[in-house]
Amino acid sequence: MNWFDGVCSIVCGGFMALSGLVALPVSWNDVMPIEFLGVLPLPEPLIATWFWPGVALALVNGAPNIVALAMRFRGKRAASYRWGIAAGVLLIAWTAFELAFMPNGLSAFYLALGVLQAAASWHALRTWEDAA
Repeated sequence: MNWFDGVCSIVCGGFMALSGLVALPVSWNDVMPIEFLGVLPLPEPLIATWFWPGVALALVNGAPNIVALAMRFRGKRAASYRWGIAAGVLLIAWTAFELAFMPNGLSAFYLALGVLQAAASWHALRTWEDAA
């Protein structure tokens, strides 16, 4: 799940942020108009373009998953599982916030992924600690 969540968040967040900075032949605005974010209780500068939502997506959801992967590749399993738990909890919080203001199927899917990721990472950590 770290691969999927991490890569999707970095790629989509980067595409969002870039779409907020420069005119692209195909931008995030073609996928979803920025007005879609108007229902969120956030300050106007944060939702005026896709830049800040893109940066937030990459940092909040992408970075913890990439760190979890890096820890796993370095052989630091316990740290990887802890980062996986954190990434799952952050994804749950992110999508729960979205769903409270703009219910949609994609956010519900990612909410389920966040629950699965946190639970799987928790189980893996407990199993690893019991074996150690």
